[in-house]
Amino acid sequence: MSTSSDAVLKYRPEIDGLRSLAVLPVILFHAGFSLFSGGFVGVDVFFVISGYLITSIILAEMTKGDFSLLRFYERRARRILPALFVMLLVCLPMAWLWLDPPDLKAFSKSLAAVPLFSSNLLFWRESGYFDAAAEMKPLLHTWTLAVEEQYYVLFPLLLIAGWRLGRRAIVALLAVLALASLVLAEHGARAESVAAFYLLHARAWELLIGAFIAFYFTWRPRSVEPCLQAQMGSLLGVAMIGYGVLAFDHATPFPGVNALLPTLGAALVIVFAHPGNVVGQVLASRPLVGIGLISYSAYLWHQPLFAFARNNSLVAPSSLTMLGLSGLSLVLAWLSWRFVERGFRDRHSVPAARLWRCSAGASALFVVLGITGFTQQGFTERFDVDPSIMTAFEDPHIRDACDTNYDGKGWGMDFCLFGADRQRQAADVAVFGDSHAEALLPAFDTAGKRYDRRIAHIGMGGCPPLLGVDVAVGNYSPGACPALAQREYDYVKAHGIKTVVLVSRWTLYTDGDYDQNRMSGYFLVDQASQARTREASRAVFEKALERTIDAYRALGAQVYVVAQAPQQQTSPKQLYYRLARDKGDDAEHTQRLLDRLSVPYAKHLQFQHYTRSLFAADSARERIRLVNLDEALCSPQTCLIGDSGSWYKDHDHLSARGVERVASLVGQIMQN
Repeated sequence: MSTSSDAVLKYRPEIDGLRSLAVLPVILFHAGFSLFSGGFVGVDVFFVISGYLITSIILAEMTKGDFSLLRFYERRARRILPALFVMLLVCLPMAWLWLDPPDLKAFSKSLAAVPLFSSNLLFWRESGYFDAAAEMKPLLHTWTLAVEEQYYVLFPLLLIAGWRLGRRAIVALLAVLALASLVLAEHGARAESVAAFYLLHARAWELLIGAFIAFYFTWRPRSVEPCLQAQMGSLLGVAMIGYGVLAFDHATPFPGVNALLPTLGAALVIVFAHPGNVVGQVLASRPLVGIGLISYSAYLWHQPLFAFARNNSLVAPSSLTMLGLSGLSLVLAWLSWRFVERGFRDRHSVPAARLWRCSAGASALFVVLGITGFTQQGFTERFDVDPSIMTAFEDPHIRDACDTNYDGKGWGMDFCLFGADRQRQAADVAVFGDSHAEALLPAFDTAGKRYDRRIAHIGMGGCPPLLGVDVAVGNYSPGACPALAQREYDYVKAHGIKTVVLVSRWTLYTDGDYDQNRMSGYFLVDQASQARTREASRAVFEKALERTIDAYRALGAQVYVVAQAPQQQTSPKQLYYRLARDKGDDAEHTQRLLDRLSVPYAKHLQFQHYTRSLFAADSARERIRLVNLDEALCSPQTCLIGDSGSWYKDHDHLSARGVERVASLVGQIMQN
């Protein structure tokens, strides 16, 4: 077989320029700039570049009969590990100083996972990439390294095993694998987006796109002659990447077919960009090449800087602060590239044996430190704070005895009974809803016992108690939420329950969040509308609310709707832990801080205006009875986050202390 391996391995400055087009949007996206709402597609561009370059090297060596698996992994270690370990080392003191024990415990778990290249598995199990909690994790971005290294454990072995079959057979096999991976990615993006986002099976096709380019150029030399085809192809590639960066957002089903836009765009740039056309010349310019050269280190440094800044601040850092940290990540990247990356890539300065010893030692160190931090519960003794302060922010355990058969998807969840201790009599009251309903269960339980009411409850976080609607990108697989709502209705019908209470974080499905007024992906859809926009979700919500109220009223039930508790903008856990650490603050200073950081009453009303107006209209028509928690939680100026203790366990769920404040309002339902 003929080959153009020399051409394949020749340095292409436009590839470094393409790296800069990948890393800058990722940084600005993680910094929170809404213009770059799709900046996460830069990761997909990186995958294509990596697949192309690494496969080109492997094919060149295999064609010459000179491929060594050990040497391949040595190159990967030189490229990945030194800068990664330096970043982890610098993170240690910042985590020790700034993270409270639960967050340091979580950080320690990720610290142990990173050297084992399993952090993608960890973050998949913990949360979604676009969850608010994700941006607080300093090592979140290492999931991409885990995906790449998992791929490069398998890919060379596959090439070695299939090499004797010939080029056509290998390419055909890889094409089948890529297609299967894309199908899994598309299915996962629609059904289980967290797994599809983080795991190799749904990302391998992106690296294989780059591999196919390498196969093509290895046996068909790349032309660098000026031509219209190359000019248009490279321009189209940049446009496709740019569209993804600017038009995509957290609500875009991803990865899957939508990821074809940035990945094929990157492929077009790799194939067609060269010094003879505009795109090649621009990408080969010194500024873009310079950023491209330090892109790996820039990627490593930006997320820890952002996450620690957010963890250390009681309010969201300003745009100016995040822009400054973005610039700082480039400065640190240059230092890392100049004094770490370049040095370890030199086999004469750092022989292979020394590289492996240092890598093994550093890996073991971080794994041990991570395990220690996790088992020591984040070292609560670092601060002179009563460890029990964190119990106020724990999830309620009132349903634990009922969820022993819970399968994680809602199908096996059973109804739970609270309130009056009457074993054989049917429930008097049904309380349905998402995690906000579960947060209020202690108040319902207490009131039920006081007023001799038996209460039935079922619910899942992220599922509104509305008939006939699903959550497009929620916590569960498609169909789980509407199936649960139907079970709720059937239970009321079968048991003749005459009081139905609906509790939910209503604005999650109609308005999203305060930050950038975004939807967070929890769009409501039904058979008639699958659109993932705020307007469509509101329309579905309005119809579902009317449908649900009508259905329960037709059964002769009185419907109560509990208006959502005010949502806070500051993390109560961070705030109260900080207050406990700063024991020197007097009561007046503490109260001023609480007033300043609690959400203004006017902002709360503005945020919940849409849902409140619907509830008020139904209440005026006597279709429902509306329960408003504001009177227990708000003054005319502020909806307080707490007093001497937090009323919230997070930004929107009431804590046990907060539930006590609204208990009398819940009791009024039981009285009726």
